[in-house]
Amino acid sequence: MNRIRRRVQRLGTDLRPALTVLRLAWQSDRWATLQVTLFAAAAGALPGIQVKVTAAFATALVRAASVGGRQVSGAIGFLVLLGSVGLVGQLMAVFQNRAMQRCQSRLSARLADRIIQRAAGFSLSQVEDPQIQDSLQRAVREVNFRPGLMLNQVIQVATQVVTFGSVGAILWTLDARVAVLAMFAPFPAIISQVVQGRRLHALEHGRSEERRRLAYWQHLASQPSSMKEVLAFRLGPVVLSNHSRLLARIVGADLRLADRNLWLAIPMMVATAALTLGAQATAILAGSDAGHLAQLFAVIPAIGMLQSSMQQFFGGVAGMYVNQLYLRNVVEFLAIGSQAATSGGRPFPARLSTGIEFRDVSFRYPGASRPALTGVSFTLRPGEVTAVVGLNGAGKSTVGKLVGRLYEPTEGEILVDGVPLREFGLDGLRDGVSYVFQDYVEYHLTVGENISLGAVHEPDRAPERVRAVAEEVGIHEHIVGLPEGYETQAGRSFRGGVEFSGGQWQRLAIARGLVRRAGVRVMDEPTAALDTITEAELLDTLTTALDGRVSVLIAHRFSSVVRADRVLVFDRGRLVEDGSHRELLELDGLYARMYRAQATDRTSVTQDHS
Repeated sequence: MNRIRRRVQRLGTDLRPALTVLRLAWQSDRWATLQVTLFAAAAGALPGIQVKVTAAFATALVRAASVGGRQVSGAIGFLVLLGSVGLVGQLMAVFQNRAMQRCQSRLSARLADRIIQRAAGFSLSQVEDPQIQDSLQRAVREVNFRPGLMLNQVIQVATQVVTFGSVGAILWTLDARVAVLAMFAPFPAIISQVVQGRRLHALEHGRSEERRRLAYWQHLASQPSSMKEVLAFRLGPVVLSNHSRLLARIVGADLRLADRNLWLAIPMMVATAALTLGAQATAILAGSDAGHLAQLFAVIPAIGMLQSSMQQFFGGVAGMYVNQLYLRNVVEFLAIGSQAATSGGRPFPARLSTGIEFRDVSFRYPGASRPALTGVSFTLRPGEVTAVVGLNGAGKSTVGKLVGRLYEPTEGEILVDGVPLREFGLDGLRDGVSYVFQDYVEYHLTVGENISLGAVHEPDRAPERVRAVAEEVGIHEHIVGLPEGYETQAGRSFRGGVEFSGGQWQRLAIARGLVRRAGVRVMDEPTAALDTITEAELLDTLTTALDGRVSVLIAHRFSSVVRADRVLVFDRGRLVEDGSHRELLELDGLYARMYRAQATDRTSVTQDHS
């Protein structure tokens, strides 16, 4: 009893993707789904009608021959009817294919939207999780065609159920033994298809990371951002070696699977052919009188129809089984629970009064051996620029990401004007914090869109505001000199695009951060790609404190740090020094050593050039 229950439960699990596809197809395009269903039912009934008309035509033809051809007109009438049935079937197939194309296109589009919507709802920690990356890759790989295949196979199975019922019933009345042999003939081939599908799914599921690595090496060899280093360091042989090694492993596994499938398919095909021949032989040897000969005109095609119907039915079932294995990738990805930060109900203040307080905050990245921050406490005060400095890996960037709840503290609490950060509405919080990231995104959109994306949720995104910010960061003159000004396509990914230098891309990223009217501004190495002259021109803009605004400047370059009102010094995840530039120099601690080391480097460079 338990075994039966488990099999029923497993069947329900196996059918879930098919039912999901049907439900989503209905939601995507009800009229097209209804058309496909009706045409499928009619198409399934046509073979039975053809068998009956063929039997009637053969009987009329034999009867006409027995009386010297004087009643041939009756046979001709059945022949015309047979041709009409075939024409109707062809026309129905055309209309069914058109409706199926609509269903498949809209179904794939709907699922693709759901995948992107789910991915956009993940937390930053989830997005960085390799397992979720693998799951996302599998879902994206399947969604463009697999749901459409599943829908087509569901309809195919439904059609063949009707065909099997109509043709099987007619053939059973003509010769039961032939019907049994014809029905079982496709089984060996179907078993072969199911086993092969399971083997292929197991192979593909187990090498998602391997395919991602292959795609990564292909990316290194094809993208301008990486090709400069590939050429400069002569990394072509390294890239080719790794790509060839991974590709050989993948191709080798494919070929070994093909060999295994070949030795499975051959005996199954022989068994199917033997059963088919047995059905035909049984029908032929059953008798030799005129009535039997007339019956053969219907029985022989009916054997082929029944076998074809069974083969298509089980082929559809096998295809559904295989495709549901792959569609589980989509279903499982959509079932991943979002760990995005919960949203409170308080509106985030446009201007802050007491600032942002870190109270004994610790944070550890998932899978990391040590925490990025350990028990840090400080307050970011409005109306002043606070610089955050430290050696690599000290936790500087983590501080900036915690402010906007891109990460959640592992321990401790962050408060804004005395209110816990989690009590604010998440959308309002994100709109209230403006970022300039060190690893900014180069959006291959128009130049104007590159800037206005920073204020995409604000009602005032007038071109005048975008231009004003572009002037503020010193890139307006370059933009107006482009072929289409602010409407110029940035980057060469698309036709008509114009490439930008690293410094120009960074100024667009700075403008994107400044265009947002936010009460908190976090700038993570905002001038890393800028030359010293451009950096000097921008420092006043980046280090000007505004009343009610918290400004955080994460930097390595002390040319910008010395302009800050206050400096927080981190070392191995701990806040070790806090004060103004002058106070920290007098303290003669880590900050002073870092400052003197950088000053020495600048002096050496100046002397070398002189």
